[in-house]
Amino acid sequence: MKIESVSLIGSGNMAHWLVYAMHNAGVKIYQVYSRQLSHAEALAKKAGAEAIDSLKDLSPDSDLYIFSVKDDSYENLLQQLPFRLPLAAHTAGSLSQHIFKPYADNYGILYPYQSVNKDMDFKDVIVPLCVEANDKTIENELFAFAQKLSSTVQVLEEAQRMVLHRAAIFGCNFTNAMYAIAYDILREHNIDWQMMLPLLQNTLDKVKTMNPHDAQTGPAQRGDQNVILMHQEALQDIRLKEIYRLMTEYILANK
Repeated sequence: MKIESVSLIGSGNMAHWLVYAMHNAGVKIYQVYSRQLSHAEALAKKAGAEAIDSLKDLSPDSDLYIFSVKDDSYENLLQQLPFRLPLAAHTAGSLSQHIFKPYADNYGILYPYQSVNKDMDFKDVIVPLCVEANDKTIENELFAFAQKLSSTVQVLEEAQRMVLHRAAIFGCNFTNAMYAIAYDILREHNIDWQMMLPLLQNTLDKVKTMNPHDAQTGPAQRGDQNVILMHQEALQDIRLKEIYRLMTEYILANK
């Protein structure tokens, strides 16, 4: 089976990238579903697709049905399907492909290993795709389809994908939360956030060519207890004091 037409269930950030990538690859996007019709319409308009806000209106004419919704939405959403799907895939990093087993003849994973926002310019964004499927034939079909959307495609079994997702939480989500803390500290003292950006970029550039442990700098890495104590005393928010303490202990233990 060659995947030539797709219906998309979801209208969030990753759904916007999927529409962008599929449209650029010449993949026919048949329908876009969202609980809010206006969201479905805005996304469908970008690819000449039909917008729907009820799964009762889902057409059986697509080769592939891609689900890109919140993890806790699947149980309720799948129960609303009006027919058994020929091929379904979801984009979640932490859900099994087998959630589709009662609802689809074949199924798999198209996990985009990237953080995107719907309003960003996708032109220069690299989105690796991780593929998994219920059998080898379907895996090959999803892999070939994924190659149309991304220059970086890899087959990963479920346990590996879970590890990759867990690493992303630490390496991306928690890191961005740290950026937010730094932003607030600077803003509180009327210091321009732009001052921080060269430091962040240099740190990222370093870990492209060296082990992150070797790239670590700062007072904890040096074991400078006077500076560590000064920083902790300056923090008024008890939550930030605890975060600082835990991160310092981690760095000290891994020197």
